[in-house]
Amino acid sequence: MTYIRSTNISLPANASLTDTVEETKFPPAEIFKLTLEVLIALFGVIGNVLVFTVVSRLGKKKHPVDFYLQNLAVADLGMLLLTFPLVAIREKEPCNWPFGEFACRYLYPIPEIFYGGSVWFIAVIAIERYRNVIKIKPTGTQQIKTALQRAKIVATCIWITSFLIFCLPVYFFFEYRELQNDKKWCGPVWPSWDRKKLMAPIYVGWLTLFSYILPLAIISFTYLRIWYVLNRSSLFIKAMRREEHVETGDERNIMTNVKSARLEHNKRAKRILTPLVVVFAVTMLPLSIFRLTAVIWPLIFTQEYYVNLLYVVSVFVIVNSSANPVIYSVVSRDFRKGINNLCVQRYYPVRVKNTRQNTRL
Repeated sequence: MTYIRSTNISLPANASLTDTVEETKFPPAEIFKLTLEVLIALFGVIGNVLVFTVVSRLGKKKHPVDFYLQNLAVADLGMLLLTFPLVAIREKEPCNWPFGEFACRYLYPIPEIFYGGSVWFIAVIAIERYRNVIKIKPTGTQQIKTALQRAKIVATCIWITSFLIFCLPVYFFFEYRELQNDKKWCGPVWPSWDRKKLMAPIYVGWLTLFSYILPLAIISFTYLRIWYVLNRSSLFIKAMRREEHVETGDERNIMTNVKSARLEHNKRAKRILTPLVVVFAVTMLPLSIFRLTAVIWPLIFTQEYYVNLLYVVSVFVIVNSSANPVIYSVVSRDFRKGINNLCVQRYYPVRVKNTRQNTRL
C-alpha cells in the first residue's frame, strides 16, 4: 500500500527530517481506530484462510477460476498479515522505525507485490468468468488439466509483473535515516537531481494506472459483456419456454430442466459478479483519489483532517482485502457448502470425503 508511504515524502523545502520528530501519543480515539482496523483485518484473514482451504480441497476438480481465487486469497492474506502491520507501525511511529536499516531498505518494499496481486487477480477472475460465459467450460480431464496449466502460467506472470510494477520501483527511493534523540526514520525520499519534481507525479500516475484505472476498465468491460450475454441467454431461454407447447412428454421435461438450470446459473453469475465489481470500484477509489490529490496539492499533508483522511483510505483498502470471502459466502451456495463440509469434517469424515470435491466457488 504505497499510498501511506507517500504521505511523508513531500516535506517542505526548508524542512529537515529532524523537524518531524515528535513524541508519539495514543489517545483513546487512536486506540479505537487501530482496534477497528485490526478487527477488520482479522476478519479478512479468517475468511481468506477459509477460501484457500476450501479451494485446496477441490483436488483434481479445481478449475482455473478456483486457482485464481486461491491466489487472490494468498494476495489478500499478504496484504492483511504483512503490508497492513508494517504500514500501521510506520504511521503510528513515523520516526521510530524498529526493525533496522536492512528491513527498511530491502524487506519493507516486498509486501507491495501482494497489493498488485490482489488487484490483478480480481481482473483475471473477471476475464476467466467472461470466457466461461461465452465459451463452453472444459469438462474433460485433459481439458481441465490444460486450462489449469494455462492458469498457472497466468498467475506466475501476475506475480512477476506485480513485483516489477509495484515493488521494484520502491527500492530506488526508499531510505533509512538515523535522526536525533535516537530516532530512526524509514520512508521514501525523492532523488535530489529531480529539480522539477517530476518523479512523484510520474510514479503516482504509474501506480494509479496499473492499480485502479486499467484493472477497473478490464473488470467493467468484462462485467458489462457478461451481463449482456447472460441477459440474452436468459431471454432466449424464457422465449423457448413459451414455445414448449410444441414438445410433448419426456422431451418437454428434459428441456425444461436444462433451461431452468441454465437460468439459475445465469442468476448466480450475476449475483457474484455485481458485488465483486462494486466492492473493488468503491474501496479502491479513495486510494486513487488520495494519491492524485497528494501530487496535485502537496499541502494536503499539512491539513488538520489529513490524519483522519488517511485513516479512512486505509480502512477502505483493508475492507477490499477482507470483503471477497464475505461476497462468496453470501452469494455462492457452493462456497457455503464447502465451509460446512470443512466444519463438520471431524464429526463426519466419510461423508465430507465424498462431497468435498463437488464444491465450486
